[in-house]
This record gives sequence, structure tokens and C-alpha cells, in this order.
Amino acid sequence: MFKFIHRYLRGRWERYYLKSHWHLVLDLSLLLVIVILAGTVVGLYFYHPNFSGIQYTPPTVDLNNPPLELNYSLASSSLRIKEAAVLKIDFKNNGTVAIDNININLTTTDTNFTVSRLEASDQSALKINGREIVLTRIEAGASGEAVLKIYFNQKNMQARSINWQAQSQYIFAGQLLKATINLPVLIIPAELEVKGVVYYTSPQGDQLGIGPLPPIATVPTNYWIFWEANSAHDFKNLVFSARLPKGVELYGGRSLLSGEFNYSTSSRQVIWKIPSLKGGGSSYRLGFEIQLIPTLEQVGKVLPLLTGGRYYGRDALTGAESSGSLQPLSTNLEGDHFNAGQGEVVKP
Repeated sequence: MFKFIHRYLRGRWERYYLKSHWHLVLDLSLLLVIVILAGTVVGLYFYHPNFSGIQYTPPTVDLNNPPLELNYSLASSSLRIKEAAVLKIDFKNNGTVAIDNININLTTTDTNFTVSRLEASDQSALKINGREIVLTRIEAGASGEAVLKIYFNQKNMQARSINWQAQSQYIFAGQLLKATINLPVLIIPAELEVKGVVYYTSPQGDQLGIGPLPPIATVPTNYWIFWEANSAHDFKNLVFSARLPKGVELYGGRSLLSGEFNYSTSSRQVIWKIPSLKGGGSSYRLGFEIQLIPTLEQVGKVLPLLTGGRYYGRDALTGAESSGSLQPLSTNLEGDHFNAGQGEVVKP
């Protein structure tokens, strides 16, 4: 064995090392590397570190006080169905590590309304996927807010209260945490439609008025005035009022389908009271006959038949007042399709 090694080394010495010392340097370097590697392997073999005192402790979760704090607030509790509700979400991470991908789902709690779409004014902190909001990442101790626009579809036209909620979920310390918060109720405001019109001939072609048309000075002409109220929602204490100008008097004809009609001769005021208007009803209508006797001084003029028209009522659900003015009515008969424009008084 030793003779073999001796011959091997002597052969390399005569063949390589005598000719160039770089072969010797190379072989010695390789031998040194082998010794170092062998020593390292032996050292690792006999090295047994003790890791018993080092262990990972995940953050704890107090289910009564979850790390993520979410608060919701509305810009307004009233909402017209074609407009958007503005919802602000304030968030804060009270935990010791970051929270990723918080999912918030907005949904209604009944079938009268549905959430149709969401819009975000600032999408830097969130993503929108259908009716779901995703807060991408909240660092430990960080807080912020997100402002959203929510649009709804109305399935029941009589319903006015939008009851909805926010369902949130996220993973913290390996646990799935969920929460459901009832959001403030949104109220659809009641809308009241009112109409005032004067006829000589009805839309169906029936003659209602009596006397000359255009009106003739010193000769009486009778007209019919109609007031109408409609709403998809309930109202209470609805009142119409207006005044008859001089030269116009209340006559005998009446058509009262609901409510109470009064006239004050001293103030010349016409008043129509409806204690309760039920949404969707179509019988809230009043008609009354008036008589005009123009004077010679009024020749060539279009004369007023009803002035100072006003109405007001209260939303039966919220108590909010709805009020407005009624268009003045004149002998020009703007709403009479058969006689419109025949309002100037002529000479007898």
C-alpha cells in the first residue's frame, strides 16, 4: 500500500511537479479543501443543538374584542331610489400583525329591495367585486376609511324602509372571524303629486261650462275647477287652499270623491281637506263650479279664475311635511284641450 502511494507520488513529482510548481500548488489546495470539508462533516455530525427553549407563539384572539374594528355611518338616512346611498366605513387594526383580505358583503334583509351595484370614490384601499368589498391589507395599528356609493333596486313599490346589513369576515392567527352588523335603516321619502286644472269642456269631450266662450263682458260664463292628489305612499292631513278673485263666485256644482270641502265668503278662500290619503289610491279628487262675470273694463284681458293656490301634507311614515304652490288658473284654459287660448274678454 505504502509502496503504491510512494510510486504514485514519485511519478507525479517527476512528470508534473519538476516541470511546473503550479501542479503542486493545485494539488495541495485540493487536498486542503478536502480536509476542511471532512472536518465540517464530522463537526456537524457530532453537533446536536437544543431548540427546546425556542418556540413560535401565534398571536392570541379575544373573540369578545376582535382585532379589526369596523364602524359604518350614512351621509343621510333618506334616499330617493334612483340616487345612491353614501356609506362611510371606518376601519382600524388593533392587532399586533397585519390583516389581509377583509371581505365585507352588503345585503338587504328582506325581498323588498336588493343591492344593485357599488361604487368607490377612492379604490386605493379596497376592491369591489359585485356586492362585496375587499379591504386588501391593514397594517398592525393602522386605521383609515372607505367611502362607498350604494345603489338599490326596489321590488315592492309600496315598501319604503330599506333594512340591510354588512357581513364581514377575515382570517387572523389561523382563525376565521366573522361579524354581522345591521346598518342604519334607509327611508324612501314619500312623493306627492298634485294637479289643478280648469275646464269648460272635459278631456272626454263633455261640455261642463255654461255661457259664452270667449267670455263676454257683463255676461256670466261658468267653468269647472278640478284638484287632484295622488301618491304611491300614505299621507295625512292633506290641505288644498286657494282664493277666488273679484268677479268670480262659487257656483252650485260639486264633485267631491273624498275629504271635506269648505268656502269662506269673507276671505273668498276655497279649502279642501283630506284627513288620510292612502298610497296607490286614485279617488282623491275635487271638482267645483265657478261663475265669472267680466266687466267692460276687462275687455281684451285674460282674467284669473283661481289664485294663491297652496297645498301641504305630512308623510304618514316619517311625519315630514310636503308642500308647494298650485299654478294659477285663468280664462285661457291651458289644461282644456278643446278651448285653450280663448281667454280674452270680448265686447258684448
